[in-house]
Amino acid sequence: MSGFKGRGSDHDPYQINVITSDITYMKDTFCVAGWCPSTSQMKRLMINSNHWSDKDLKKIGKYASLNVNVIPKEGGRNYPHKTEDTCIDKNFRIVRHYDDPAVLAKDLRPSASRTIDTAFDGNIKKKSYVPFETKCSSLGAVILPAENVNFFKKEGKLRVNLLDQDASEYDLRVTCKYLRDLLDPMSAKEFEGFNAEMQSSRQKAHVRVGLAKPYVYKDSNCYLMCNGVFFYDE
Repeated sequence: MSGFKGRGSDHDPYQINVITSDITYMKDTFCVAGWCPSTSQMKRLMINSNHWSDKDLKKIGKYASLNVNVIPKEGGRNYPHKTEDTCIDKNFRIVRHYDDPAVLAKDLRPSASRTIDTAFDGNIKKKSYVPFETKCSSLGAVILPAENVNFFKKEGKLRVNLLDQDASEYDLRVTCKYLRDLLDPMSAKEFEGFNAEMQSSRQKAHVRVGLAKPYVYKDSNCYLMCNGVFFYDE
C-alpha cells in the first residue's frame, strides 16, 4: 500500500474502506462494487478505470472488506453509473474475508432500501429499466423473505422472480458470478430442489440489484439485473 490516508484535496488520492457486495460477470472481466461505511454510499470499483481481471478478482476470495486507494478522475461514464463509478489503483488491501452470508448481510444492511423502486429514487419504468442519463443510483439492495425469491431458467439463462415489499414483481437476469457458478451447472432436479428449499425456509434474503450498461442495440435504457442474493437466518 502507498500509505496515504484521509480525504486530501479533490484531486489527491485518498483511501476508503469498501465491503464488496456486487460481483458480476462482464464479457471477459468482472464488475466489483461494494458499500463504503464511512460515506454511506455504494462504490463501483474500477481498477485504473477498467473492470477487474480474473487475477485481481481471485485476490479477494469471494466477498471481503477492502481498503482501496481512490484516484479522483474527471469525466468517465454518464449517469446513472457515474453515481457510483470509483477509480482505484491495483494496490488494494484485504482487511477481512466474509465466509458467512449472515455476517456479510448484517454489515451490508445499511445499504438496503425499503423497496427496489426507492433504491433507484422512483425512476424505474415498467418494473424493468431506468432511462439512460438519469441522475440516480445504479446500485441498490432490498431485504425480502426467502420465499419471495424464485430462481428459474429461460432459454438456458438464469433469472430470478422477486416479489418486493410493495407487492411489485420483478423478473431479472442474474449476473452474479457466484450464483451463476453455483446454479448454472445444476441438473434440473438439483435446481428444483434448491428452489424448493429456499421457498420453504424461514430465512431472509439480502438481494442486490443493479443497472446494466445502456442497451445500445435496443433502446439505450439501463435494465435491472440481480447482482447477488445472500440467504441468512434472522
